[in-house]
Amino acid sequence: MLFVSYWELNPDFEPTVLSDMAQTLINKKLVPYPGVKQLAWYITPDYWGITVSEAESEEAIFEEQNMWRIAKPGIFKTIKTCVGMEITKVLPLMMKLGKKIKE
Repeated sequence: MLFVSYWELNPDFEPTVLSDMAQTLINKKLVPYPGVKQLAWYITPDYWGITVSEAESEEAIFEEQNMWRIAKPGIFKTIKTCVGMEITKVLPLMMKLGKKIKE
């Protein structure tokens, strides 16, 4: 399954604190998280970013995101995650759904 996340990091944390925490998770082999493949992971200078992940299950993506929260409470100012699909796959579905509704 494909998941798209939008997140904002807490700007009150120093970058070195976040880097140290991330390094700890990497050392524990929790990044990348088992069962989750990061396809894209971008951050801006304003501490917000997006992640596109392929996960084996909903549980894997849930655990992966909450791992960061457990490792550093308050890390996220906001986070939104939803299942995603490639637009070329969505368009035929929407056309089919539109036809069903109009019949």
